[in-house]
Amino acid sequence: MSDSAENVSLPLEDISHKVMALVKPIGAYMREQRKSFDGVAISKKGIRDFVTEVDMQSERQLVAGLRNIFPDAGFVTEENTVEQIDTYYKWIIDPLDGTMNYVHGIPIYSISIALQAGNKFVLGVVYEVANDEMFYTWQGASSYCNGKTISVSACHTLQDALIATGFPYIRNDQRTREISNTLKFFLDNGRDIRRLGTAATDLCYVACGRQDVYYEGFLNIWDIAAGILILQNAGGVAVNFKGEENYNEGRIVGTNPNLIGDVLRGISF
Repeated sequence: MSDSAENVSLPLEDISHKVMALVKPIGAYMREQRKSFDGVAISKKGIRDFVTEVDMQSERQLVAGLRNIFPDAGFVTEENTVEQIDTYYKWIIDPLDGTMNYVHGIPIYSISIALQAGNKFVLGVVYEVANDEMFYTWQGASSYCNGKTISVSACHTLQDALIATGFPYIRNDQRTREISNTLKFFLDNGRDIRRLGTAATDLCYVACGRQDVYYEGFLNIWDIAAGILILQNAGGVAVNFKGEENYNEGRIVGTNPNLIGDVLRGISF
């Protein structure tokens, strides 16, 4: 893509509404398929990592719809149903974040879509399917849930903070030790801990003040891209474990500006 094309101002608000219109029926498809889940094909990607036909079909529908919305953009997707092309503009898609919850009938799972321009996220949509909650934002905007502006909590102290985390599917002694040490710190110093099982939802819950802190390592960019921008535009902080806005290693901390220093000091991996 030429430099002139890269500098074109996109109608991001309009694009975001088209993305939301796209994901709604796909979410309805997920809910309907869950009713007859015994007939849905499940395959294992790893010992604790599942992919279902719902993941695959949802991603195909998303790719087709997003291609119509913005034909110049490439794709980075979890299930690799489309060629992954490194273009200036690219859609980053997780068609079903929280597959383990979905498999077990736990109603916390989401569709996550971000648009990236160069090295910046410029649009984020997370549809929390079971609860029919649409979180969204675009560059320069506020963040919203179902049309209402959202913002992070005003929590000032870690002892008053509700903290969320997650655990990797691939584990070894070192990872388990690092996770356990960090978990102990937050158990000792925070109010309580949650583990929802979907990074996209966790970031949105911090963005709307339901949770005060979320941290997790060993993630992929499609897990967190949309949620990062939603959290930032809701007044929050989204950084890696070094306090930097670099997410290549899949490590994320999301919180409000009051707590970020104490949270980073508590993470030991």
